[in-house]
Amino acid sequence: MLKKLKHSGSSRIVLLLVLSLGLARLVRAQGAYGEDTLRSVAIDEVTVSSFRSGTILSSLSPFKTETITATGLKKMACCNLSESFENSASATVGFTDAVSGAKQIQLLGLSGIYSQTLAENIPTLRGLAATYGLSYIPAAWLESIQLSKGTSSVVNGYESITGQMNLEFKKPNFTEPLFVNLYVDDDLHYEGNVTAAAQVAKNLWAGLLLSGTLGAAVHDENGDGFLDMPKMRYVNAYNRWFYLNDEKGIQSRTGVKLLYEDRKAGQDSLCHVQHGIPLDGVRLWESLITNKNFTAYNKTGFSVGDREGQSIGLINSFTRHEQRSSFGEKTFGGVQNSYYLNVLFSSFIGSTSHRYTAGAGFAYDAYDTEFADARLSGNPSSPADVQTPHTEVGRVEAAPGVYGEYANTSLAGLTLVAGLRADYNSRFGWLLTPRLNAKYDLGRFVALRASAGRGFRSPNALPENIGLMASSRAFDVAGIRDLGVEKAWVFGGNATLTLPTGGGRQAKVSVDYYHTNFQNQTIVDTERDRNAVFFYSSGGTESYANTWQADVSATLFKGFDVFAAFRYNTNVLTCTDGVRQVKTDKPLVSAYRGLVNLSYATALRRWVFDVTAQLNGPTRLPGLNGYDSEKIYSPAFPVYFAQVTRNSKRFDVYLGAENMLGYRQAQPIRSWENPFDRDFDASMVWAPVSGARIYGGVRLRIGKLY
Repeated sequence: MLKKLKHSGSSRIVLLLVLSLGLARLVRAQGAYGEDTLRSVAIDEVTVSSFRSGTILSSLSPFKTETITATGLKKMACCNLSESFENSASATVGFTDAVSGAKQIQLLGLSGIYSQTLAENIPTLRGLAATYGLSYIPAAWLESIQLSKGTSSVVNGYESITGQMNLEFKKPNFTEPLFVNLYVDDDLHYEGNVTAAAQVAKNLWAGLLLSGTLGAAVHDENGDGFLDMPKMRYVNAYNRWFYLNDEKGIQSRTGVKLLYEDRKAGQDSLCHVQHGIPLDGVRLWESLITNKNFTAYNKTGFSVGDREGQSIGLINSFTRHEQRSSFGEKTFGGVQNSYYLNVLFSSFIGSTSHRYTAGAGFAYDAYDTEFADARLSGNPSSPADVQTPHTEVGRVEAAPGVYGEYANTSLAGLTLVAGLRADYNSRFGWLLTPRLNAKYDLGRFVALRASAGRGFRSPNALPENIGLMASSRAFDVAGIRDLGVEKAWVFGGNATLTLPTGGGRQAKVSVDYYHTNFQNQTIVDTERDRNAVFFYSSGGTESYANTWQADVSATLFKGFDVFAAFRYNTNVLTCTDGVRQVKTDKPLVSAYRGLVNLSYATALRRWVFDVTAQLNGPTRLPGLNGYDSEKIYSPAFPVYFAQVTRNSKRFDVYLGAENMLGYRQAQPIRSWENPFDRDFDASMVWAPVSGARIYGGVRLRIGKLY
């Protein structure tokens, strides 16, 4: 692998960046900026310690926001973003299928495609990158994750429906010069992450973030001949530059990201040998997946006029994503080119209690994708038995728009944020997005929030449902071209009670309710025909989701934190075969989820102990005999996690276990004995597909924060 990288163009770029960072630090150490050297006076060392909670609930913002801090990201191994929500009350992450290892987030009882993911307020993980994108963000690169429920700001576009997830990466001007995180588990899955930073000039800092994964071991716990997790190789590099000139009121951030990943999944000859499955004359069902991504962006802001806090911001971002994949006899691939522009002006009216932001944006997406299914069977009169030849499914979409947002904090105890944007989508016409968020402090200890608004999104039916390709189901490709824009109204509220518990400590109790009502939703119908999947728009039929959640967090005594939560979901949609309409619960959505996290840290957090217990409620399984199928539910099941960490100033060691009791779905692949049979299906996953995992790792920090 190293030999291959040695000769690649991207590796030369990475090597050059590493050398430039090292040279910059050497130049800085020699005082080569032409400035006078300041005289220093030695004083006794003073240590100031401050530790943040793992999860912080917003106290000032009218948006209901849950922040997972760097401390929270270390409660478990959290190798990447998909593993960073096991302690979250709001988000759930599960596998899309039992083959590819792809994971998808759920928020407010709906798929993660309805929540907008931002990288420092720039839309990311869209389109082709959405399916496997959660594994592309190493947790070691992050400062925090901010998860907002319901309608949010209109500044970042109209695509947010159920909420926003904003990722804050380590800043090159405020991080360790060198950080290394190494991880290994008992499945011989290896991961390494490196972040480096240097000040290269008076007002300029540079950062380099590297990540790599290697998992080549063969594991098949249930003896079905399929790999429990894919073999994979993954390399990710992110170069950041930060310019800050306080005298001129200018700051600018520029970044370039390069990614390459390949996965090999499905049946493996070694699995057959291990479990005594004959190989003679057996045709293996295999899945090969390759992803390449290039992203470049710039964010520049500068002060204007004499008013403090008045500024103009300019954001540009370009992404190119290439994907090639095969699932048995199905193939899917394509190229996505996306451009995002946002120009915004921020100021205030009279006093800082009346702030406003106005701006214009432009979003452009060009997709060139192709899909084919070579499976042939004997009944061409059924849609499930018709071969799908090589089919191109492409589109170009452009959406210029304008927006304005007003925030009022002048009223005693009341904060209001009202926003409105208008975009003209080249495929769907005018899209009007109103949003309103309010927060009222009822005394010192009670905060009430309410939100209402609208969101839109363009469906990407094939890549967003790529998990269904791990089956013999036929795809109704014709229906994909007729899908309309998805649109929904979202209403919700939250009450937060803060209770002093003595000794300067406090407990927080929070209760949420959110309702998402679709005027149009893309229906992925897997129940009309057990051997097919149909895509169509809901139109005016009933389609909605409700979510109730209650959580409590408290510090019972010094160093001991408790967090507990319970969430209940209802997700209803209407399916149709063109003749009859059937209202039903959406399959494979957990009815409820309970969570308890206990964390204890000794003085100065030298030792940290974390235990998490989850109770995942039943999910309705897709009916296999049409709309009148008997409703079958999976059982509720628990999952337990534990980790112990030994921290020091420069060096941390951690050891942990995931899914400690080894609970897993016994046979997540239907008809695994005959993978080319019409009943083969690896997409009906409702529980872990592998058992307990033991892991360990080290973290190394060199240098002081800038």
